[in-house]
Order: sequence, then structure tokens, then C-alpha cells
Amino acid sequence: MIDPRMPESDQSRHAGPDECLRCGSTLQSMGVEQFRVGGTSGGWKLLFGEWAELGEGMIKLEVRACPTCAHVEFRVPPPG
Repeated sequence: MIDPRMPESDQSRHAGPDECLRCGSTLQSMGVEQFRVGGTSGGWKLLFGEWAELGEGMIKLEVRACPTCAHVEFRVPPPG
């Protein structure tokens, strides 16, 4: 589908799954990291301390970086 907001020169090129969306270089995997999601912050954390973290969860994401333009992407890691 053609996006009228995107310059015509960019519409003909589609980045592959391992290409940087900015410059087209090959992304390098920096490994899989765990990130905290959910929970509470601010005053609730001061009042309830560790109890405020009961709603927190962890999500694993693969970090991929471009060696040319330093753009970083997060992806769901491959199974296994």
C-alpha cells in the first residue's frame, strides 16, 4: 500500500527483517534482556514499598542495534 505521507523514493524500498529501518545496514543482536512492566510508581511506591511491585511483570525482548547509525530496536525473541 502506498503511503501518501512518505516520499516516493522511500516507498519502493522495503527493509528486510535484519536491516536497519533508517540506513539499511545489518542489525546486530545485543542479546535478550528482561524489562519490568506494570506495577506502580511515585507516591504509592513510597507508601507501600515492595508491596507496590506485586503488579509488576517481566517481559523478554531481544535488543538489536545498528552499527552505522546507532538506532536500537526491540523484538520478541525467537522461541527456544
